[in-house]
Amino acid sequence: MQQEKKFDFNQTIGFILIAILFGVFYFLNKPSEEQIEAQKKELVQKQQEAKKHEQLNNTASQQAFQAVDPTLAQDVEVSNDKLKVKFSPKGAQISDVEIIGFDAYDAKKDGNKDPLHLVKNGSSKFNLSFKTKQGTVLNVADLVFVPQVQKNANNTVITFTANAQNSQIQYIYTLGDAYGIDFEVKTQGLSNITAENKVDLAWTMDAFSTEKGKDQEKYWSHTYFQFKGNKDIEYELFGADEWNEEESISWVANKQQFFASVLSYDEGFKNTNGGSKNSEKEDLTYSKHFHLNSQMDLKNSEMNYKFTWDFIPLDYKMLKGYNDKGFQNLIDFGWGLFGWLNKYFFLNIFKWLASVGITYGWVIFLMTIVVKLILSPVMYKQYRQSALMKVVRPELNAINDKYKDSKDAMKKQQETMEIYRTAGINPLAGCLPALLQIPIFYALFRFFPNLIDLRGVPFWFVDDLTAYDDIIRIPEWVPLLNGHLSIFAVLYIVAMMVYFKISGSMDNFQMPQQEGMPNMQFMKYMMYIMPVFFFVFLNNYASGLSWYYLVSNTINIFIVLYIKKFMIHEAKIQQIIETNKTKPKKQGKFASKMQNMMQQAQEMQNQQKDNKKK
Repeated sequence: MQQEKKFDFNQTIGFILIAILFGVFYFLNKPSEEQIEAQKKELVQKQQEAKKHEQLNNTASQQAFQAVDPTLAQDVEVSNDKLKVKFSPKGAQISDVEIIGFDAYDAKKDGNKDPLHLVKNGSSKFNLSFKTKQGTVLNVADLVFVPQVQKNANNTVITFTANAQNSQIQYIYTLGDAYGIDFEVKTQGLSNITAENKVDLAWTMDAFSTEKGKDQEKYWSHTYFQFKGNKDIEYELFGADEWNEEESISWVANKQQFFASVLSYDEGFKNTNGGSKNSEKEDLTYSKHFHLNSQMDLKNSEMNYKFTWDFIPLDYKMLKGYNDKGFQNLIDFGWGLFGWLNKYFFLNIFKWLASVGITYGWVIFLMTIVVKLILSPVMYKQYRQSALMKVVRPELNAINDKYKDSKDAMKKQQETMEIYRTAGINPLAGCLPALLQIPIFYALFRFFPNLIDLRGVPFWFVDDLTAYDDIIRIPEWVPLLNGHLSIFAVLYIVAMMVYFKISGSMDNFQMPQQEGMPNMQFMKYMMYIMPVFFFVFLNNYASGLSWYYLVSNTINIFIVLYIKKFMIHEAKIQQIIETNKTKPKKQGKFASKMQNMMQQAQEMQNQQKDNKKK
């Protein structure tokens, strides 16, 4: 027999003495204010010395390269019908990328719109570095290049050149008519500068916040990458991500909610690490800070690399035909069945309805009707099962009153199962329709926030179907609501409660408690609490999803009313049960096994009673 645990006074005294000793030790060893101040000065001095040393290294490295006439080192701007790109002579960097045909959300601008830049003011920095023969580190991003532009019918080629004595570094960019920019790195005579056999590659990028829903934008923004020779992509969700891979990687993407900046290298990046970090909550300029580091082998003591930059909108249909690298998988429609539903069911239905030419808000409305028509047989069976359970409730209540003693739980269970069997009711049948709807329910959580077609699209009082509607403002100090109430989310909760009422969903929780089944009273409370959780979530989520659920629940209400009025009513249900009772019952294997198990359990229980009496 387990003994009751008693309060151990000595053990408590021991813990108190240990805590006192730790406190005394900390007090005696705590540095004085003078020591803390001296440590701060020492740290600042070390930082200044390190910065000075870095500047000296850069100066010494740059002195090996020829000085450039400022009039020759000018910014270069090129464009096609998809991109506007600016290049800087400092480091031959891509200093600005604007995607044509898209706007960024800016609450401070008229109409809340601004040109959409994935790169601006040097927010992206690409650097190749190596140690020189003098022992200093040369960062190519610190060199000044001279550009030369060549144009032909299809392409614009920008060649940046930095010359040293008997050496040369070239960055060559080629912009065609797509979202991609071919990028070559070439050197001549690099062995005159370095004796190394590897070059360090580093790419950092501060991603501009381009969406209204800042929290959502951060949630969907991560680094993605693909192993060489593998079509699957790798990523980590939820907050910041950090990864380290030795295996070759063919491309790395700094993915934002609806756009991505991708660096590809067909030969494969090796010894690679990367990741992302959320910007501060108060920072509305940037959403993420990305970084990538890798090591590149020198070939015959020279750099000869062919990269590709892609600055792409995440449009699934467009990306499927864009290239064979699998960029369409950057759109997080979900894994397994959920992704399949979104890619091959919801997306195709949406595109088909949109081809009619109606606004996207009404496309969602029609899409909801299509889905409800498909699910209507499932919904009919679910309601029919609920109605059957409601009719036999008085018999179940009588059994519950008859066997109130916990010792009779097995008998109560047996008689309950007998009622279900004679009435032709399968208690688990009501769960199956609900389970069939879960994949659709979850898939839509991924669909609406990642569908670029809805981005920035207004509908009634909503200014963007991929973000929350905030026409009703409330104080910022109200927790969890972020200073607004979503009208669609409020109406959805109202529709949900009306549906619960008229469908009799709450009546199911008036059923007598069965042994081994969930507590019905607790489940009833959960049905009241659930709408609150849903509202808090949807209030800050894509309004297109709230609109879909509002329409869906409203249609559910009318479907239930129709079923109750014309298809299933209490008299008909009573007739079905009476008919089922007269039919010979064929017991299935599962039911037979369950009955045998209950009989065995009852026999064991009776044996235990007899043993106690003896």
